[in-house]
Amino acid sequence: MRLPARLAFLVLLSLPAAVLAATVQVQIKGMNFHPDTVTVAPGTTVTWTNDDSFDHTTTSDAKLWDSGLLKPGRSFSHTFNKVGSYPYHCAVHTFMTGAVTVK
Repeated sequence: MRLPARLAFLVLLSLPAAVLAATVQVQIKGMNFHPDTVTVAPGTTVTWTNDDSFDHTTTSDAKLWDSGLLKPGRSFSHTFNKVGSYPYHCAVHTFMTGAVTVK
């Protein structure tokens, strides 16, 4: 049975935000964040995965989050709820930088 478009839209509006939330993946590899900048909607979770041979961190420049050391193969996630720009870096290799923009 197919729902009329208006009813389907109303069903989507009634879903909890957690059901509609997105996840964006950032790979850490080759001593870089890939992609190094992402733009997401409020409520999106960004997951960084260390696919490199070295320990790395994802550390907010404004001290809003810090993954601690991520061993190769490990991941860290942070949910961005407020609109803004969030630059970050690797505390071990400070030349590694990135940014999350929420809008």
